[in-house]
Formats: sequence, C-alpha cells, structure tokens
Amino acid sequence: MRRPLAVAGLLLVAAARSPAARAQTPAEQLTRAVQTYQSLEYDRAAAGFRAALARTDAGGLNDSERVQGLVYLAATELFAGRRDSAVVAFERLLVFDPRYRIDQLTFPPEVTGLFQQVRLRTRAAAVAAPQLTRLVNPGDRLSLWVYAAAFHPLDVVVTRPDGAPLRTLYQGGVGDSLQIPWDGRGADGQQVTAGRYLVRVDSRGADGRVIRTVELPLDVARVPRDTLALPPPLPDSAFKPESSPGGSGVGPLLTGLGGALAVIALPPVISAKAPGMGARFVVAGALGIAGAVGFPLQRRPHPLPENMAANQAMRLAWERQADSVRAENASRRRNVELVIRAGVSRPARSP
Repeated sequence: MRRPLAVAGLLLVAAARSPAARAQTPAEQLTRAVQTYQSLEYDRAAAGFRAALARTDAGGLNDSERVQGLVYLAATELFAGRRDSAVVAFERLLVFDPRYRIDQLTFPPEVTGLFQQVRLRTRAAAVAAPQLTRLVNPGDRLSLWVYAAAFHPLDVVVTRPDGAPLRTLYQGGVGDSLQIPWDGRGADGQQVTAGRYLVRVDSRGADGRVIRTVELPLDVARVPRDTLALPPPLPDSAFKPESSPGGSGVGPLLTGLGGALAVIALPPVISAKAPGMGARFVVAGALGIAGAVGFPLQRRPHPLPENMAANQAMRLAWERQADSVRAENASRRRNVELVIRAGVSRPARSP
C-alpha cells in the first residue's frame, strides 16, 4: 500500500515541476501566442495575446513586448474575421506608441493596409524629454519632443500638478514630430520655483474638442550658482609715476647768492668811489631774493600728464571689469541653476 502512494507522490512532484504545470509569465505567453498565430490557430492565438497584454503592472510586458503583442493581436483578429476588433487593437497600439510604423516585410498587405487606415484617423501623441537637463546659462533650454500618429492640432502646455496652466509652449498642427524648447520660465517670464510640474499635450478632434491627453512629469530643483570673485586690485607697481621728482634747489640758491656777492664785491675792485653804489646793492638784493625764491620752486615735483592719463585709463578699465562681475553675480543670484528630471509620458485621459 505504501509503494503505490510513494509512486503517486513522485508523480505529483514531477508534474508540479514540469513546464506545462508552471504558470507562464506574460513574456512566455506572448511567445507562445506568436507561435500559435504562425500555426494559423487564430482563436487560440488571440486568447494568448489578450492574456499576455492583460497584466499591466511591473511584472507585465515591457514596452517593446506590448507593442509586439498589440500588432499581432490586431493581425490575428483580422484573419479571424473580426475586423472591428483588429481596428480597436491598432488604435490601442497607436495610443500607446504614436511613433510606431508597421513592418511591411513581416505582415501581409491586408494587415499593413488596415494599420495605415487606422493610423491616419487616430489623433494620438506622445511627449518625451532627456532624463536630466541643467539650465545654467541664459540660452539653455529643455528640449521637448512631441510625436504624433497622424497630422492633427494639439496644445503643449506646462502645468502645475493640479492642472493649473503655467505657460503655453505650442498650439498648432503636428504631422510627425516637433521639437519644442522650454527655458524653465512661466508666462510671467520668471523662473519657476522648485517642485513637480507636468507637460500636458492635448490632441484635438475635428471639432476642436480635446479627445486625448498625455502628460510628462517634470521634477524641477533650484541650485544656487557660484558667484564670481572681483578682479584683484591693481598693484602700485602697475602705475606709472605721475610727477617727476623735484631738484635739491641748491643750484638756484647758490646762483642767486653768488650773483649778489659778485655785484657787491665788484665796485671795490674797480673803484671805491665809483658812482651807482646804491643801485648795485639793489641789484645784489634782487639776485639774492631770486635765488631764495628759486630754492623751493626747484624742489617742487612736476606733473607728468601722459602718465596721469595712462593710470586713469587703467583705473577705469578695472572699474568696468568689476562692474561686469557685480552685474553677473546679481544675475546669478536672481537666476539660479535649474535641474530638470523628466519622467515618462503617460495617458491622462481615455478617448
């Protein structure tokens, strides 16, 4: 009795370990469904594709696998005679990835033709941006790329998380793709504050109503910018002398005194009774006074206009450079560096 039970237990363990008994992952379901489609078992294939696409959490298909599942599901539904279901699958595909273009070498003309018909009437868009962007200089911009399944009018608006519009970046038609820059400022021209924002893309129908919306989350941080140091002061050695050094003044003084003594001593040499003795004392006194006056004048420095002009030009150049640095620092204090981290666009409204 025990032996049959043991054998039964081993059989149960083996069955539990077999691939057939183990639950398949969405990726494995997708692979099996593609094989079933290629075997022309369309009803089973459609069920397999729907099962693989049903799981949308972290354990589900990745983006490329989801695109593959949707296009194969549409082809399967078409060959199974369910054209309306095929159209719905293609619409889901284009809403998920408006950039998708079907491979005409993989699918026959009836499938690619239906896809083109659906694409031309599907008004769907996606928006993308670099994962990290730094706005440091005045000309820096965040590059937003908008992709459309087919030509249609749309609006691109930066909003706050509550949906309040901050700035409209674009309004008009987009046929394939369009690059839109954003400088990190609102409609008032001021840099945005730190926080979370959304880039909202509204696709409009023929009547002008919004029929589909996708949103791209942006996390904005403000980082203070480093200020620049003022230029170093000009050293004294950089300046030219603005005056010539004064003389000792001894030369004019000695000349004046010598001339006065000569005038006084000259009459006794010629004649002690010569006329004009008083006049010569006057001349001698004048020469002595001239020498005394010339003494301080000779010691006074003399200005050098060319050197003074050159020094003034250096001072003005330094002031201009310092003013430029002060203005740049003031601008940096007003406009800090913006660090923008972009997420992944997601639908915000069902059609």
